[in-house]
Amino acid sequence: MDQNPKRPRSPPSGLDFKKPKLMSPARPRHLDAVPADVRGAVVLVVEDERAWQVILETDLRMLGYSPLLAVDAIEALDQSAEHNPDIAIVDLMLPGLDGWRFLAELKARGSSVPTIFYSAYPMGRAENQHPDVVACVSKAADRADLYALLPTAIRRSKCRELLRRPGSGPPASPPASSG
Repeated sequence: MDQNPKRPRSPPSGLDFKKPKLMSPARPRHLDAVPADVRGAVVLVVEDERAWQVILETDLRMLGYSPLLAVDAIEALDQSAEHNPDIAIVDLMLPGLDGWRFLAELKARGSSVPTIFYSAYPMGRAENQHPDVVACVSKAADRADLYALLPTAIRRSKCRELLRRPGSGPPASPPASSG
């Protein structure tokens, strides 16, 4: 008795007419248009790998943001001082200063930028470790997850900026009447 199960026979010509699967049936998540109130916001991208720079810059432009690129933390500090970005997407592992030291140096210079760490390396729950860290996103995740964080973080940043301006605090209390 033959122990090998019988396989279906291929067509007589020896050709298999099944279409090869070239792509996964999963579809990428749809990216919604950037809301009008954050369109044109300046996004500082701090990334030392050219391929990721191109991907992020292209996506951000297509979404309606204004990307600003830096290849390391030193260049990012200069760009931040010159352009005052609304938010930063920062690779954790950079040459020279890493992402955490970039944030520390920004703070030492009297500045802050809401930051999303975007890294191929495993990350813990760093959002609780620094007030400017919005989130940590793995490069293995869908980029739509990264971009979905931007509008809310940019709005918060703009609100904080408004509150820091002179005369933009809560209205002064009227003088107490002496009567």
